[in-house]
Amino acid sequence: MMKFTKLLGTGLLVIGGITFFLGFKVANYNLYFLVVGGIMAGIGFYLLKFLNKREENTAFAEFDQWRKELKASGTAVEVNFDQCEIKSNAYREEIEKGYSYTSKYMALDALVSHDNTEYNTVNQSVIVFNTDYKGESVTFYSPLLNKEQTTLEFLLADKKSTKIYIDSSDRDNYYFDLEFIWE
Repeated sequence: MMKFTKLLGTGLLVIGGITFFLGFKVANYNLYFLVVGGIMAGIGFYLLKFLNKREENTAFAEFDQWRKELKASGTAVEVNFDQCEIKSNAYREEIEKGYSYTSKYMALDALVSHDNTEYNTVNQSVIVFNTDYKGESVTFYSPLLNKEQTTLEFLLADKKSTKIYIDSSDRDNYYFDLEFIWE
């Protein structure tokens, strides 16, 4: 059903856009084409926008339900942050710019070694925790955190510990509780 509605929304958006622009070409009935095309494109856009938001809400609700179930029924393992290792990576990514008047001169600037490119530094970190769980040595990884290593170390030093909630039937299904980082 959702795939059909997405396809319908895309089709209405495309056909509505074409019909709208036909309104500029047809001599006698151009107002009808403009209105009908605009309405069709608007409905198509609304369907796509509505579906994307609905899928996003569904995904968040599923994650929230999974997290609550693991917290309620999973095995809680205490994590002392002094026993954790933080692995981090930092890289730069180019910031995409739209077309502007100055973009005409970017090629000329590049020829004379003048770089107008803007970059954004991306910091990503993961917390690694090794422990014995049910007689086996197990490594748990936190989700990817968009924090610099030093900032993360301060946040962890302030909190000192947290918990990992592990599914009793599948140890690869766990929730590393780091909600305090986003508070």
